[in-house]
Amino acid sequence: MSALVNKATTRGILMRSAHMSRRQAEAHFDGLDTDYDEVFAVQAHATQRADAEELAAAHTLLDELDAELEAAGLAALVRVPRFLDSRRAGRSRRRVDRTALRSLPTRLDATDLMEGDAA
Repeated sequence: MSALVNKATTRGILMRSAHMSRRQAEAHFDGLDTDYDEVFAVQAHATQRADAEELAAAHTLLDELDAELEAAGLAALVRVPRFLDSRRAGRSRRRVDRTALRSLPTRLDATDLMEGDAA
C-alpha cells in the first residue's frame, strides 16, 4: 500500500507518506468552505421526503386492507341470512329428509341380499 501512496500525487505534489501536516491540509482544502446550514437543510428535506413516502405507502396498504375487509364484510352479509333464514332452513331440512328416504329402499335391498347370501 505504501507503494500506491508514494506514487499518488495531489496537485502535482508527490506524497511520500499518508501523513499530512495541518498547513498542507489547509492548503489543499482552502476554498472548500461548506455552508453546513445548507447541508443540514438538504439532509432534513431528504429525511422528511423519506418519511412522507413511507407514510404514503402505509396509507396505501391500509386503504387496500380496508377495501378487502369491506368486501369480506359484504360477502358475509350476503351469506349470513342464507344460514339464518328459517324458511330456507326448513326447505333444506325437508330436502335432506327426502334424500334420506329415497335412499332407504336401495339400502334395505342391499341388506336383504347380504343376509340372504349369509343364510
